[in-house]
Amino acid sequence: MEEFDFAIIGSGPGGYSAAFRAARGGAKTCLIEGALLGGVCLNAGCIPTKALLRSASLFSQMERAQEWGIEVGPVSLNFKRSQQRKDRIVSALARSLKELLDKKDVELIKGMATLKGPGELILSLPGGEKKPLRAKNIIVATGTKPLIPKTFPFDGEKVFTSDEALQLSSLPQNLLVIGGGYIACEFAYLFCQCGVEVTLLVRSRILRRMDESLGNALTKAFKKMGMRIIIGKKVESLTINQSTVVTQIDGELLENEKVMICLGRTPNTRNIGLEELGVHLDSNGLVKIDEYCQTAVAGVYAIGDITSEKQLANLAFRQGVVAVEHALGLDTSMDYSSVPGCVFTQPEIATVGLSEEEARRSGRELKVGTFPMRWLGKAWVYGETEGFLKLVADGSTGEILGVHILGPYAGELVGEAALALKTKSTLKDIATSMPIHPAYSEALTEAAKELLGIGMYG
Repeated sequence: MEEFDFAIIGSGPGGYSAAFRAARGGAKTCLIEGALLGGVCLNAGCIPTKALLRSASLFSQMERAQEWGIEVGPVSLNFKRSQQRKDRIVSALARSLKELLDKKDVELIKGMATLKGPGELILSLPGGEKKPLRAKNIIVATGTKPLIPKTFPFDGEKVFTSDEALQLSSLPQNLLVIGGGYIACEFAYLFCQCGVEVTLLVRSRILRRMDESLGNALTKAFKKMGMRIIIGKKVESLTINQSTVVTQIDGELLENEKVMICLGRTPNTRNIGLEELGVHLDSNGLVKIDEYCQTAVAGVYAIGDITSEKQLANLAFRQGVVAVEHALGLDTSMDYSSVPGCVFTQPEIATVGLSEEEARRSGRELKVGTFPMRWLGKAWVYGETEGFLKLVADGSTGEILGVHILGPYAGELVGEAALALKTKSTLKDIATSMPIHPAYSEALTEAAKELLGIGMYG
């Protein structure tokens, strides 16, 4: 029976980051993948969605070209070619990932893995062959799949999820998107920008897990785009007809060409031997882990989307490293206080740390301020003045507790804010920094100055 130091199940960001770290530590490592190399992120998540969103945002800019003195003819978007570009990007990155695995002597095994005992796996290989495998350490990174309520009819064509949306060859005339999280918002923006009549059906509020100011601002931006948003109503029934889908919500009937379900994702943790081995799952199927990403079973680790409601590739990257380093006996642990997240709509949204609501529930005195992007020279130069940066700080110590950004390049700007939280920086630390001028990054410094009462704009 072949034996490894590390057997990693799942080749998404968490899985391959763990494999690379193990290989750098001199460990004999295998990476087991039952579907496509790169996992959901590369094939049905982060990368393909952002490729399509880039097409949509560029299309939006080209429609405004005359504002910059650029004369162009009528601009149109060829969605099929955008899809082809997305596919080329995914293929190129998958090839690069395979080359890196080969370079680092990580053995890639195609097949499904089931845990059978401490340090023991059974591989189900293509063709039906079963093969045992032993490993001193097992890291489970099996990812998630779209959640489809059992009461909803689903055919993958008229009623579909993000998986099928990424394979559409043509755009529907109109679309109902059910959900209010980041996946729902990104696809609602994408299709609306591409000319589809979009209705967004949200149970409570948009982006309810983020600072309320962000969801409220994005709601206004979506409505300005022409999107219809229905809040506070639930789906009573879905009926797939020959050419349309009829959705009943609190007595109202909506008829759409297609319906997209974006109600979250469910972890791939059932029927792979976790519970039988003694690994603890919560009621939603998420794996319970400690600060080292170790499960209740020694030598069995879990990382990525199967461990947290914060299903973020950047979090999975770090968890993969921590799991391996702990197994190698190194001093390491997870810190979840400064994990940034981003919603790649237009305007873009990024957030890190506590929302104002979360900070107030802690009972501490706060300093909270919002800095408008329109006060920045760079915003006018780029013609993108919409948005703000909201800063939440401890009222007595000045420690930065949360930063919430809506506007251009929010996903790039939040990196500095995440570092500020990780290093427990204060308002004074930020206010005395010297960002480039003109730049959107001035927003963080200027927001801190305003909260200290030493800004130029107050």
